[in-house]
Amino acid sequence: MKNNYCNIKNIETINPKNFEKLEEILRIISNKTRLSILLILMKYDEVCACELESALHMRQSTVTTHLLKLYHSGILKKREDWKFTYYSLQEDFKPLIKCILNFKK
Repeated sequence: MKNNYCNIKNIETINPKNFEKLEEILRIISNKTRLSILLILMKYDEVCACELESALHMRQSTVTTHLLKLYHSGILKKREDWKFTYYSLQEDFKPLIKCILNFKK
């Protein structure tokens, strides 16, 4: 016999506001250029911004714009050495980035 009501579960209350930071991070990551940068950083650990320009075949200003979005969101860290800036992934984000990049086809 079929029930005419839902099988009610005692589901805990979830506040969507708890996901605001994650939403911001995923929004920033969900860009093909930034995903490409993240893939390079996963592979090479630390990379100079100028190396990304040639690897991505993009102007310095475009690459810098994407790097700064990733940096200001906390995904990247940077190290300055004279006139060169080197970027790498924050350790806390490596598992998330690795998981996302595993879906690359």
